[in-house]
Amino acid sequence: MVESMEFSADDLRDAAGDVVFARGEDYVRHVRDLRVDDSRARASVRATRAYDVLLDWTGGRISGTCTCPHNAEGNFCKHLVAVGLSALGYSSDGRPDDVEIGDYLEHLDRDALRDLVLALVDRDESALRVVQTRALASGSADAIDSAELVTMVNASLRVGFVEYQRSFEVAQEAQNVLDSLQEILDSGAADAVLPALERAATRLRKIILNADDSGGVIGDACQRAVDLHAQAACAGRPDGVRLGRWLAKFRIDSPGWPDVTLDMYVDAFDEKAMSAYRAAVQQEDQAKRGIDHWHRFEIDRMLLELADHGGDLEEAIRLLSSEEHPQFGAIVARLRTAGRPADALQWIDRAVAEGRVSGFGQNGNDYWISPEDAANSYLGVGRAEDAVAVARAEFVQRQDPASLRLLLQIAGSLGTADAERAWAISAAEKAASAPFGSGSALIEIALAEGDLVAAWSAAERFGPGGSWRRLAEDSADELPVAAAELYRPEIERLLQISNTRNYPPAAKLLVIMRGLYARVDEQATFTAYIADIRARFGRRPSLMKELDRRGI
Repeated sequence: MVESMEFSADDLRDAAGDVVFARGEDYVRHVRDLRVDDSRARASVRATRAYDVLLDWTGGRISGTCTCPHNAEGNFCKHLVAVGLSALGYSSDGRPDDVEIGDYLEHLDRDALRDLVLALVDRDESALRVVQTRALASGSADAIDSAELVTMVNASLRVGFVEYQRSFEVAQEAQNVLDSLQEILDSGAADAVLPALERAATRLRKIILNADDSGGVIGDACQRAVDLHAQAACAGRPDGVRLGRWLAKFRIDSPGWPDVTLDMYVDAFDEKAMSAYRAAVQQEDQAKRGIDHWHRFEIDRMLLELADHGGDLEEAIRLLSSEEHPQFGAIVARLRTAGRPADALQWIDRAVAEGRVSGFGQNGNDYWISPEDAANSYLGVGRAEDAVAVARAEFVQRQDPASLRLLLQIAGSLGTADAERAWAISAAEKAASAPFGSGSALIEIALAEGDLVAAWSAAERFGPGGSWRRLAEDSADELPVAAAELYRPEIERLLQISNTRNYPPAAKLLVIMRGLYARVDEQATFTAYIADIRARFGRRPSLMKELDRRGI
């Protein structure tokens, strides 16, 4: 047992500030497994989430670490305050370590134990949640007061401007509330907890609109609230019409976050609920006709979901093609799913004609068709010339190994791979010889094919361009001196003007250059180059210091 402490409650208040200190006082009751020695206190703080805390007052300076987000941002958190206050109480109370609460409880009769539990739940909200959850598990469905849960949410999630530093505290409080609500939901009280989750989602969305949530932590809490709300709605028996209207309004009023979809709630909707939802969306659609796409993005998204859900493919296509550029990828995917490949091919033709065939389509961008998709679709219906044309257009646009592979793949099925490769190399050489061109594309293609000789030939004819480093790295073993010289232009570029930010990367390249010359015992060449740099830039002390630091 520790006889005395080398810090006080005032020290904790100075470290945390008045607001966090007050919150820490409320968390003293959640401190568990406290262990105190001469200069440290360790414990866990278990409210609705558990955090590991280490408080240190070595040398009279109080500090500590906690696994909570607020402390991770460099703040002295409420959990550190709680452990510090508990440590102070621990030392002054002199409570023996071997006292077990269980021994005390075993001697209480039923009435005394009941009175004790009621006193605890009246004093401690987290204890109330535990008792409610146990009661639900035993079949006592009336243990939850929905109105009381809504009151808890209102008290915990107050709307007002939240600065960045405080956003982590606000988010943690929200997550604590959601932990409690999820425990009740998981116990089977979906209908009882639904109003509180609805309030939590709505409140958190309002907070986002008045917060610097650069860290995204409040947004994460809001997303979780909606996810739990949808789960509760689908598990319970909500008023479907009210739920449909609420969902439509919530999505329309949201600033693009949280991410909510009809699929999340559709299992909770009967025909009347779906009709109410559809009517609310259509009403908003009429009210915002003529407004630009970005201001009606969520409305269009909801209309598309309704069309997909109702199996109205023509309406879905109308919506997907209503902007300046149709969402070709999304349209083709739906037509194929519906078993209409001929119609899908017509939309591919449109995409090709409008220049909307690109590698963007490979990354899930619905506004584009991928070149592979277009070319293979044409091959599948015997349109070989169109397939080659798509692959050629892609190569002209990208001029990289991937686009060449596509062209050769298409041409290979037609027996014209050699001819197409010759065409592609010729096209790349023409682009390389144009003003401001370089051999970069040819170098990348040659290196991808393992042809170092062709890569150096392109570099000598057209210059290495942006591929100089790749060529240098791939040539380090076979041509170390030539590889070393590729670093020289970049080093000179970095040193062209006096800029201290350029000195570390320049020095790093010099180190690589030195290593390459050392491979063939040509350090003298590198030494001469360094002497030249020191002679030219000797009046730049920061550069000289960086070279000295690197041992150059």
